[in-house]
Amino acid sequence: MQQEQVRQFVERYLASFSAHIIESHPDYLTVKLPVEVDKDIGNRPFYWSWVEKMNLAYQPLVLTFAFHPDRMPEGLRAEYLHLGAARMQQIFASAKKHGRFVCMYEQKAGFPKAARQSTPLTPWLGLNLKVSLLCDKRRDILLYLGINLHNPRVVHDFTSFLYRLPLTPTIPDYYYTLDRRISVAEACQMAEQEVADVLGKEDQTWAVEARSRLQEELAILEAYYDELARREPEAADEGETEAEEVSDARSGERRMAALAEQESSECEPSMATDLTAADGVLPTPSSASDRVEQPQSFGEYRASGGRILDFLRANGIYETPKEEINQKEWRKSTPDEERQRRMDELTWQYEPRIEVQLINGGLFYLASSPPAASALTAKGASKSPVSGRIM
Repeated sequence: MQQEQVRQFVERYLASFSAHIIESHPDYLTVKLPVEVDKDIGNRPFYWSWVEKMNLAYQPLVLTFAFHPDRMPEGLRAEYLHLGAARMQQIFASAKKHGRFVCMYEQKAGFPKAARQSTPLTPWLGLNLKVSLLCDKRRDILLYLGINLHNPRVVHDFTSFLYRLPLTPTIPDYYYTLDRRISVAEACQMAEQEVADVLGKEDQTWAVEARSRLQEELAILEAYYDELARREPEAADEGETEAEEVSDARSGERRMAALAEQESSECEPSMATDLTAADGVLPTPSSASDRVEQPQSFGEYRASGGRILDFLRANGIYETPKEEINQKEWRKSTPDEERQRRMDELTWQYEPRIEVQLINGGLFYLASSPPAASALTAKGASKSPVSGRIM
């Protein structure tokens, strides 16, 4: 999308909302935003919430869009607008939101007004659909369907036909609309049936191959977890043996430590008594809190190399006992749960499915009738901006 196309799109977007153009320069565009446009691209939601709640007068936002970075206007606060700009993406989103459904009327050029002959307009429902064939791969099919609401029938490549017609949002003079013999809901049902017919003619090999790949992946997963279940008893026996060896080693260490402590306790009283008797000083009991001096503040405690958790414990921060902690959410998944989860993931990835999404649509009152699909394609439907399929 070149800069000229960007400007044309922005001008068409603003014209559709009847925006007031203050200044139109070859290099920039100054515009006063309408309410709908301001809410979509103005980036001031708090202002609008305040205005609507307090019922205040609306102060329009004035913006200047520049389309050439080397030719910015002097003395104006301009914003360079290009395809990748954030403001341009907001304009695209606003156009998609407000222009998803339209109502247009055909107006033939050169109609003799003096004749004062009324021309009927036939109602058509145009739907642009994206049909997605999904598995571990993806393929999209675009369908441009037109449903005649007066004489029910369905045609393809309807959008390509519309691009060649002069359309206007208001009904022209000396035209009148025919009655709709079917409702929009019934027309949507006809479109669903047409989509089903199109899919029925498609090659279904993609779905068969996807299910085959799914079965292969599930077989590999089953083999992996079966082997894991077979090895678990052996690992458990080895773990019990190692635990017994570690327990025996620790019990021996505890016995040696107890003997060493007993020998030291027998020698310490006599030595302490002799020292106190010689100095004439009585021994005073001491505690861990007397021997270790705690810092006065958290900064001093951190500077001395202390841990935050120890500081919190020392200052009376409540610590939840382990038996009161709910461990259900943090418990380790069992092999069966892990297997089921991975099977669900594989099924979601490989299982073939079809999704149909409405891109946009509209109600069109036409004096012309679209030709047959074969004739339309032969006369240049491939040259229109929207035609054919995207695979």
